[in-house]
Amino acid sequence: MNTVLRVLVIVIALLGVTALVFAVLNFDKRQILLGRNSALVDQVTNIARTIEAQNVSEGQPRSAMLDVSDVTDRVLETPDKQDVLDGYPAQLEAQNLQKLNFSTEDKQSQLLRYYAIDEEGKVKKNEATGQKIIKGPGTMQELLDQLLERAQAQQGTLDKTRAELSKKREQVEKYVDEINDQKGKARIVKKDLTDARTEIASLTTIKENLERDVAKLTGEKRDLEAQVADLNDRIDTIEDEKAKLREEIASKENVIKDLQDRLKRRNPTDDSSGAMNTSVALTIGDKGKVIESNDEYKFAIIEFSPSAMMEMLGPERDKQFPQLDMSIRRIGRESAAGDFVTKIKLRNTVKDKNIVVADILTDFQQSPVEKGDVVYF
Repeated sequence: MNTVLRVLVIVIALLGVTALVFAVLNFDKRQILLGRNSALVDQVTNIARTIEAQNVSEGQPRSAMLDVSDVTDRVLETPDKQDVLDGYPAQLEAQNLQKLNFSTEDKQSQLLRYYAIDEEGKVKKNEATGQKIIKGPGTMQELLDQLLERAQAQQGTLDKTRAELSKKREQVEKYVDEINDQKGKARIVKKDLTDARTEIASLTTIKENLERDVAKLTGEKRDLEAQVADLNDRIDTIEDEKAKLREEIASKENVIKDLQDRLKRRNPTDDSSGAMNTSVALTIGDKGKVIESNDEYKFAIIEFSPSAMMEMLGPERDKQFPQLDMSIRRIGRESAAGDFVTKIKLRNTVKDKNIVVADILTDFQQSPVEKGDVVYF
């Protein structure tokens, strides 16, 4: 009996040692499993915080009308436009959406519950197979499936966002190319506009100068027209006086002819023609100046000084007007002939005036006679 007891004690001792060894070994594994479960729960909880809890409803439609008409020099009141946001999913812009929350006490407990538990706290079993149920409400798998479902939905949203970004990138590249092209053309237009403005400013200055010149020339024209009118009046007066002189000359010629006839009757043997000596002795020097000339018809109108007229006609102006040759010079003229212009031959004088009409002798003419030229003997 004692032997049997000893054997039993030894066996029990050996079993206890064996149980202790297995307990020590299982304790480490249990700790590893507990650590893994705790790390898994923590990471799943953290991941859940990055996953959106629900899908975003359709967003408010957006509209961005882009002018797609060509740029020309014609102003368009209603240019063609295109909605670049047509079909754009505005819900992709939603921010601060609610995330999954697995950090509550009941969710943390559920993440540690591998098997489904009934109301009595017992593990549920499949009635058909008798196996323990690991899926369904209240299990860790329920939360993991929910997390996977929301992650897949968020992945779909991310893929859709990427696709929209790709489309918008292509649109942006297209619009950037168009804008770059338009900016290049705009620089050319701006340069042309700057050049045109510079030219306009220059033309404006030229126009102002021309307007001043026109105003000045208009004033000068009025003065010249007044002078021409005055000269025309003087020419008319001279022509009238010339006509009177012709009448006087004709009358005097008739008188002379009558006198010659009388002399012939008195002295038939007298061959004298009765011509008057028109030669006079003039002093050397300036006698007058040209007040008008006509190079086409080769005559000039001269205003003699009173002293010159006295020398030619006498104090009483009763002498016959001498048809003398005189010279014309121009002050400041430099040529091979010096200041000499031409010679003239005196023809007629205006009664009671110091005005004489003279022929221009072309054989001696160096240049056209001008107003202001000096007549000298």
